[in-house]
Amino acid sequence: MKRVPVFALLLALLAAGAIQSLQAQPVIPNTDFRVKLLGPLNAKTSQKGDQVTAQVRSPEEFRDAIMEGKVTEAKSSGKIKGESVLNFTFETLHMGQDVVPVETQVKSITNSKGQVNVDEEGRSVKKTNNIGKAAVGTGLGALIGGLAGGAKGAAIGAGVGAAASIVMIKMTVKGNNVEFAPGTQFILSVKQRRHSGDH
Repeated sequence: MKRVPVFALLLALLAAGAIQSLQAQPVIPNTDFRVKLLGPLNAKTSQKGDQVTAQVRSPEEFRDAIMEGKVTEAKSSGKIKGESVLNFTFETLHMGQDVVPVETQVKSITNSKGQVNVDEEGRSVKKTNNIGKAAVGTGLGALIGGLAGGAKGAAIGAGVGAAASIVMIKMTVKGNNVEFAPGTQFILSVKQRRHSGDH
């Protein structure tokens, strides 16, 4: 009877552990998440590219995970009767060492004062979920948010690979600003984003 070399046995065990680890990677179902904003969002002071960070409050199995994204446009009307726009997207969910790409769509907002579907100053918020297609190309991706009065979002230069959809959350209010303080909660429809090579 042949003896299995110790080194070969160790390699087999390590491989089995790696496969098990890959199988254990979290899969995000298409479900509702309640998340709490950790930093301010403001059409006057936020800038394109600024990071947006929120902490998951529910579902319980994802509680305290961190959701990250970025501002794609911030436009203050500067006028009381104008329209201000705040456009952003959540892109990744961080759970310990795992980072999962996600798509999110906003369903409702509760500001830090507990008021529903209004910003910090009580201005009624119009919510739009814009889906843009990532153009195939090279280099770094540059997100362009929807403009006031429009409903289109596009992603340009997303890198080599198949087109991937990115959901951009657009908030508009009648007034000279739209703002959300830390503690604002969003109900988001969340699903795991397909890799760029998927169809």
